[in-house]
Amino acid sequence: TFQHYFKQINLSMMMNFLMLLVASVLSEDTYVFDKDEKVLFSYDMQGVKVDVLRRGDCHKKAEDGDMLTAEFHGFLADTLARFESSHDAGKPSSFKIGHGYMIKGLERGLQQICIAEKRRLHIPAELAYAKVGDGKNVPPGADLIYDVEVINIQKGKLPPNIFARIDINKDELISKDEMANFILETGRAVTLRGASEIDEVVSEIFKLEDSNEDGFVDKSEFSGPKKDKHDEL
Repeated sequence: TFQHYFKQINLSMMMNFLMLLVASVLSEDTYVFDKDEKVLFSYDMQGVKVDVLRRGDCHKKAEDGDMLTAEFHGFLADTLARFESSHDAGKPSSFKIGHGYMIKGLERGLQQICIAEKRRLHIPAELAYAKVGDGKNVPPGADLIYDVEVINIQKGKLPPNIFARIDINKDELISKDEMANFILETGRAVTLRGASEIDEVVSEIFKLEDSNEDGFVDKSEFSGPKKDKHDEL
């Protein structure tokens, strides 16, 4: 009957509404920095203090080239104000490590992390956005803290050694001229600002990469791919 039909429609609409309501509650962003969260153990990873908050399933560990899916939350170390989070997108974030896509502190602090492991990474400014800041929420010279929980690790290929490509004279140091040549050679000057502003582009790169401000970028400072296959052996 029509009465039965409309009753079914109303029931269906009510169920959809309830499902949306539940989804909204579940996705509500309530993550805040918990200074009292138990730390199982801590260690230093190339200048990044790593607090392990939860052990994971370590039959698979993250290495350069792998794709990680994770929940993450970034905080300013001095105020503990959150400036970014995977919750902003409403879903876990996926990213590759070892490609130089992230700040140095994250690249280093996520090495060998396991599925379901949760780490708190204490990242000094020189391994984050240095004296430049991110232009939005991270001021110049800010130390950062990241809480990261890995959901999945997809094994990938080691990226090509970009450091070696830029270091034309093979002295294990990248000069501003070598960086400019690399940008011009790969055609990235046009993508970035235009060939006429290549010096400005290089200068901005060195503000982030040249931590000791000696005019060169060595391997420890370089945030991009810098390993060969034999380095993994």
